[in-house]
Amino acid sequence: MEIKGYNIDIIRPEVQHSQIKYNRGKEMTRERLKKIKQALLTFHNLENMAANVYRFQICKRNSDEINTEIIAAMLNEMGHIEDFQVKLYEFGFKPSIMMYAYQIVGMFLGIISRIRGEKGIRAMGVWVESKAVSHYDELLEKVEWDDETRKVIEKDQADEYGHIRRWKNEL
Repeated sequence: MEIKGYNIDIIRPEVQHSQIKYNRGKEMTRERLKKIKQALLTFHNLENMAANVYRFQICKRNSDEINTEIIAAMLNEMGHIEDFQVKLYEFGFKPSIMMYAYQIVGMFLGIISRIRGEKGIRAMGVWVESKAVSHYDELLEKVEWDDETRKVIEKDQADEYGHIRRWKNEL
């Protein structure tokens, strides 16, 4: 399935060694780098939360079908975490200690939705991914990204749209 020109059936796109570039922002202004850092930290923290939502939704009483969907979504979110962690390091930044707070929030949201059953799991998936899409829209518009980073963000956003579509279709 394609969304916004990206094949979202590919859960973890290939990354070539030549695509990694340290000191990516060396010719950017301090103000631009500040916006990029804040946006990357936001993406990284929220993807940590989303991955933990899915991680804590998996349980034996779920159907095989929904557990398979949860695992696929979790794997995809883990790829997003890696995408943003790499980008943080490429720009010379580091992840925030706040990511652990987001992981805890994700854990609670995952457990609460799991308790509510499969419908609660799907509804939480729609809610979490809808929030992610709005953050992606806002930060893609507000921040002046380099082309390579923009493409990574747009692909990750397309994945989020795909998650919404899948969870809504199952509701």
